[in-house]
Amino acid sequence: MEMKKVLFATLLMGSVSAAFSQGNINKGDWMLGGNAGFNSSKIEDIDASKTTILTVSPNVGYFFINNLAGGLRLSFTSVKEKGSDAEQELSAAPFVRYYFLPSSQKVNVFLDGSYGFGSAKFNTIGGTETESFNQFGITGGAAIFLTPATALEFGVGYTSAGGEYYGDNRHNNIGLNIGFQIHLPGTKK
Repeated sequence: MEMKKVLFATLLMGSVSAAFSQGNINKGDWMLGGNAGFNSSKIEDIDASKTTILTVSPNVGYFFINNLAGGLRLSFTSVKEKGSDAEQELSAAPFVRYYFLPSSQKVNVFLDGSYGFGSAKFNTIGGTETESFNQFGITGGAAIFLTPATALEFGVGYTSAGGEYYGDNRHNNIGLNIGFQIHLPGTKK
């Protein structure tokens, strides 16, 4: 029931802001939103190999010039392997995003890049440990504006993570993203 209330409030806020919006991706406008991901994998014939990953990444951004926003993205990831406790990762990453088409387009193409830092918490035989990591990512995709102030996003992204948590190796990942953004108009002069 709580999720329905949150979804209703989000849609209502997007609809109200759409009524007052002249441009969604213009200088002075704001965007709030993020994406979520779920991944489950299992190695055939190995019962203890099931892994489940859940990621939630909210963001806030400001359009410094038309079509170009910068902001901050937080990310929380939970990794659960069958038979062990969940690992948790938390990171913060400044990002920049550029929309290639004019704000009047119902479907727009974007490119998003970020670089951030975080920490992972996991259980060991001796107790709980926390180790740091860094990561950079780039995502390209399409934003489908359902209203002038709300967009559903689909993208393909590449992420590379390294640091203490990953040892001497970098962890590289290519994946699909789905997200939702609310574009709030800034103060017009």
